[in-house]
Amino acid sequence: MVITACGSGGTGGGSPAASNPANTTPAGAQTFTANSNGNQSLPGSPYGYEMWTNGGNNNKLIWYGPNQRGGAAFRTEWNNPNDFLGRVGYFWGNGGQYTQYKNIYAEFDFTRSGRNTAGTYSYIGIYGWARNPNASNQNERLIEYYIVEDWFGNQWQADTSPMGIGTTGGAEVGSYSMDGATYKVIKNVRNNQPSIDGNKTFTQYFSIRQTPRKKGTISVTEHFKEWDKLEMKLGNMYEAKFLVEAGGSTGWLELSYLKFTQEDTPRK
Repeated sequence: MVITACGSGGTGGGSPAASNPANTTPAGAQTFTANSNGNQSLPGSPYGYEMWTNGGNNNKLIWYGPNQRGGAAFRTEWNNPNDFLGRVGYFWGNGGQYTQYKNIYAEFDFTRSGRNTAGTYSYIGIYGWARNPNASNQNERLIEYYIVEDWFGNQWQADTSPMGIGTTGGAEVGSYSMDGATYKVIKNVRNNQPSIDGNKTFTQYFSIRQTPRKKGTISVTEHFKEWDKLEMKLGNMYEAKFLVEAGGSTGWLELSYLKFTQEDTPRK
């Protein structure tokens, strides 16, 4: 399945913000270097992964295994792609409403390369697709969604400030407080673009944290509830994964910890 996000790819230099921890891959890790052609299960875990790249070379996703770093942790590397997506997390296919999956949380901790090492656009956080075949607006029958915790910045904007509609496109439709910060909400329509269902017109939902971070807990289900309040419906869930997306350049991201849980009651 070909999956892209908004924006146009770009190249350009950048310097790492932390030392590159490559060559420290633990025993039992699995390295993927080709497009996954949709979700692929990760043995011994409740997770799946997807990797998609358009252009570039030596792009990869390394999963550290079910008994390492929380069970979902991975590393991604890219080298001048037009677009690169690597992600690990829950996969349901043509699943049910998000309310069927209890209260989803993602605990994470990562380091990454520095500003402008991921092209003109990039996203780090929770990502997925959903199908809502009964939506009255035909453009909202397929949804691509992002909960953006951090990004790499670009040649125009520092990575310490949050991205806006100049990166995502679309229009801001609201905001809310969650997990110790404000998130701004953006909706955007993509016309006749690649998706999990082939080339389609679909709507994108973005919640963008206004104080980027590299460590913490994402209350995934609580974000979905806030979208409901804005009449932003998801429908039948395809996935909920932790994503790294890069629109060019050469860079990396290393998760020292990533764990998803589905809990009976919301955390206080």
